[in-house]
Amino acid sequence: MRTTLAWTVALLAATGCQLADENAAWDPAQDYPSWAYDAPFYYRPSEDLAVAETIGDGIPVYFSRHRLVYIKHPTGYQVTTVPRMAVWYSLDQGQNWRRAGFYGAEQTHFGFLAEADGTHWVRFIGAGQPGVKTNPGKPDRVYVVDTVPPYVQLTLDPPTVETDEEGNVTGPHVYAVGDQVTVTWRVSDRTLDTKSLEMATTFGQYPESTVWQPFPLKLKTDGQMTVPVPPEASKPGGGVMRFRIEARDRAGNISYTFSDVMQVEGAGEPAPRPRPKPPTALIAQEQGRLGPRPGWPERGVLVRGGTDRILNWMPTIDAKYDGLLLQFSANNGRSWRTVAENLQAAKPTTWAVPEVNSKICKLRIVGLLAGNRKVLLAESAPFTVHTAPPKIILGPKDVLPEPE
Repeated sequence: MRTTLAWTVALLAATGCQLADENAAWDPAQDYPSWAYDAPFYYRPSEDLAVAETIGDGIPVYFSRHRLVYIKHPTGYQVTTVPRMAVWYSLDQGQNWRRAGFYGAEQTHFGFLAEADGTHWVRFIGAGQPGVKTNPGKPDRVYVVDTVPPYVQLTLDPPTVETDEEGNVTGPHVYAVGDQVTVTWRVSDRTLDTKSLEMATTFGQYPESTVWQPFPLKLKTDGQMTVPVPPEASKPGGGVMRFRIEARDRAGNISYTFSDVMQVEGAGEPAPRPRPKPPTALIAQEQGRLGPRPGWPERGVLVRGGTDRILNWMPTIDAKYDGLLLQFSANNGRSWRTVAENLQAAKPTTWAVPEVNSKICKLRIVGLLAGNRKVLLAESAPFTVHTAPPKIILGPKDVLPEPE
């Protein structure tokens, strides 16, 4: 008995145990009924795909760089009291159609999982949808799935390395300023956005801050350009140079292709650079840039209380006034105080910012006429004044001994 059982186990181990699929042709998307697509919750995108173009009689075309495409319900969402809307798709321009599934109750977006990249014709079958009147049937929408970024090939002549007769690399090729370098490129993609092609170059070397300077020309998908090595690429001890091509397709995939690093021979000791002049108070108070009204506070700007500011702008003055006043308000114009007098259009005016804390401060320019009459010439938008409080140290507190 033991011998027979041992032979049976050995026979099963040798032949293996295989289970046959009793329903190998089962297709859930085709066989499930509509009510089977109801779920406790559904996913929806944070932002719908934008219409890239229209074809035929206004059929919208969408591009997606993801296999999972959220197809918005044709009427907004699936109403629970009407038959569920079905989503059908075709991969051969309407010759053959397959059902992707149904919208569930109150579902706004159907999650369609594309099996591969390509153009997908989509039709909606259900209540309120028109019937097919052409052969093959026209799509209601077209979704182009493209998950592959553009292919970019970039070569340099002469190359960045030196080789012997057998093709072995012997060392880097050192370029000199003025050497002519031929840049050849080729870009290919089924949904390429030709307006996105851009070539740039840089002379920075890691870990320096790399700044890419684009070429001011429109690139074709295949091209060649000869450029000289500029003096900016040469530095004391040796410099570098590199090219980059950027390409984008209509689905949003981006490719950055870089050339190998070009070694550029070093230059002599550079002349001392002139020291930049310190910024004026007018530029400093504008945070490095001057607007159309220098010194005039713009809406929402932050001004430090207790500081001096320079006003280098005046409104157009046609009449003659006995005097011009610069006034400040910390309560949105309910009361005013004069901070500068005898303003002149051709000269800057320095005024002291009051030490207040308010988010509704204003500045205005007033002209004086006879009889103590005042004329408003300009009034700023509300801005903020913040005054730092004095630093107060409360004791008692141990004082560290002074070093000898």
